[in-house]
Amino acid sequence: MPAFITSRRRGRAWARFAALGLLGLSASASGCSAPEERSAPVPEPTEALRPAAERGPVPAAARVASYAIDARYDEPLHQIAGRVRLSWRNEGPGPVSSLPFHLYMNGFRAADTAWMDQARGQHRATAQDPQAPWGYLELSSVERVGGPSHDGEPAHTALRFAESPEPSLATVWLDAPLPEGEEVQLELSFVTQLPGVFARTGFSGRYVMAGQWFPKIGVRQPDGTWRAHPFTLYSEFYADFGDYDVRLDLPGDLVVGATGIRVSTEAEGTRQRVHYRAEMVHDFAWTAGPDLVEAWDEVDGIRIRSLLPPERRADAPLHFAAQRAALESMQRRFGPYPWSTITLVDPPEGARGAGGMEYPTFYTTSPARPLPPLARALGFDLRLGTFTTIHEFGHQYFQGLLASDEFSQPWLDEGLNTFSNYLVLLDAHGEGEGDPWVARVAGHPVSLQDFARLRLSPRPLMQAIDQPADRFTPLVGDYGSVTYRQTAATLFTLRRLAGDAAFDAAMRTYADRFRFRHPTGADLEATLIEGLGARIELGRTEDGRPIELELASFFEQALRTTRAVDFRVHRVDERAWTPGAGWHRDEEGALVGGDEPLPEPPPEGLPDDQVEGVVVVHRAGEFVIPVEIEVELSDGERQRVLWDGTGRYRVLRWPGRRVRWARVDPRDLLLLEGRRLDNTRYAAGQTPPVTAERSLSYLSEVSALALGGALGP
Repeated sequence: MPAFITSRRRGRAWARFAALGLLGLSASASGCSAPEERSAPVPEPTEALRPAAERGPVPAAARVASYAIDARYDEPLHQIAGRVRLSWRNEGPGPVSSLPFHLYMNGFRAADTAWMDQARGQHRATAQDPQAPWGYLELSSVERVGGPSHDGEPAHTALRFAESPEPSLATVWLDAPLPEGEEVQLELSFVTQLPGVFARTGFSGRYVMAGQWFPKIGVRQPDGTWRAHPFTLYSEFYADFGDYDVRLDLPGDLVVGATGIRVSTEAEGTRQRVHYRAEMVHDFAWTAGPDLVEAWDEVDGIRIRSLLPPERRADAPLHFAAQRAALESMQRRFGPYPWSTITLVDPPEGARGAGGMEYPTFYTTSPARPLPPLARALGFDLRLGTFTTIHEFGHQYFQGLLASDEFSQPWLDEGLNTFSNYLVLLDAHGEGEGDPWVARVAGHPVSLQDFARLRLSPRPLMQAIDQPADRFTPLVGDYGSVTYRQTAATLFTLRRLAGDAAFDAAMRTYADRFRFRHPTGADLEATLIEGLGARIELGRTEDGRPIELELASFFEQALRTTRAVDFRVHRVDERAWTPGAGWHRDEEGALVGGDEPLPEPPPEGLPDDQVEGVVVVHRAGEFVIPVEIEVELSDGERQRVLWDGTGRYRVLRWPGRRVRWARVDPRDLLLLEGRRLDNTRYAAGQTPPVTAERSLSYLSEVSALALGGALGP
């Protein structure tokens, strides 16, 4: 167990994933190796990036927007007063005369902002603090820095600026156009009023979580347009990479955590000045509290620090175990983690609205509670670990390192991250040994694929995956089902169909190619098609015709339509079959025979060779995709047939043989199919065995509603 050190003076998602709604219980970290014991803090790294040989390539050209911030936190007023020195380079095309800025905190300024109009004061399981409901960011001055002056210091030229009608945006007008390839320095003065903590930011008592707390410039796209969107309920944050140099003036008894490395701490009376530096990141956040307990771990030279309330200090090893598993899996699959630190924070009671959120090198998680003894005694067990920790760390890659536009295509962030979280569990609990179990119910394993499918929406989707965040609305409620779970199921389905090794290699190409860039959905699709081929042969028909998965069609259906994968076994039956009955011509051409046909339906006891088994499979969903059909014949032989999925149904016949049962997708390749209770049918007189597996299959589907809230923005 790591050592714990309190402050100097005293010395999910809310649980986006941490609760498994099927059982109504939280997860422990069983199955992950415990971190090694540490008797002292891990020293602060001297560099924000890992050594070049360990971190992978870091392109200098990706540094576009760098910030130097000097800010003072007024605890009684819960205000941050600061000055930002922004250096921004115009990457083109063409000159720029004005710059858009995000003032995210203004989303909480009034009931008629875009954010509040959608959220109505609610976010996940938290609501506005009635004593301190509002927050804002007041921009007081903007100056361009540069040019000669009489005292030898750079000149400061006041610039015109104005808030947009939607106050989470503002525009700054330059005094002269900035040519392509040139850099401008601006100095902005601001005051941020923190609300009572909810929706990821604010204060609770003396605890403070400062996220999206300073003015941030938008992102200029390759075509010259700007991505600077209003702050809405489901839109997250999108910015360019740069370096951050941040000095915070705070009460001296607060324990501080932040993005990057701590360069120094200086006491000034009852206050402290803390200096942080971060490199090649696109945001900076910080937290502080008087009673936070610190714990440390180290992996591959990366310093890992946790901050927890005193009553949850025993949770640190659980978070570290999950963090280790996630770091090991994601470095192997998506390339080296480039920064030298990771800080994870479990906010105290009263500040749970700050939990479950990612920032570069820094994230907030949720409490790790083990299963109660009674549940374990009844045969319940979980291997999920502190899944919020896994999920929020996963954002260091999606969208911290592969900085996709979360507003235009939120699935590239939340969906790919959710998919990668399941891969962490595969790696931690036995990839290559079949689908590992993540839970046991009365001793029966619930596999990872069961868990992934269970988290799909139990009802048809009303919105497609690939659409901007502001097109989702809480009045429909599909955001979590679509962006997180449906995306993960789409990728897992393709991985199973294409083969794990080929798919993983293509994903690694995507991760390597777009590090420190802003990849789009088109980039991901093109990279997967490049790696897997435009068509994947899944098998052949009885006459040798190839059955293929066309990736362009798969992506179009899965990402840009609401078509559902849904197959059902419509009929398993048998008919009388007498191939010799009736009149036939013999070798001489004469008609012979005349035997009477057998009656329909066949009498009991009819020999198998006078029966024709029949199976009809119905494609009930609109999604066209190849699917396997498995049947068991009366002699115990099992056969599989591959159907290309075109048409509404497929009829299969076995002359001279009875069919006991038929099953669609027997290998569970199509994780996109959430409803599977009708995928198996038995013939008349054939009684399916009552097994825990069948019972849990039903339980999984009827419990899906309980999981509907387990993922969210």
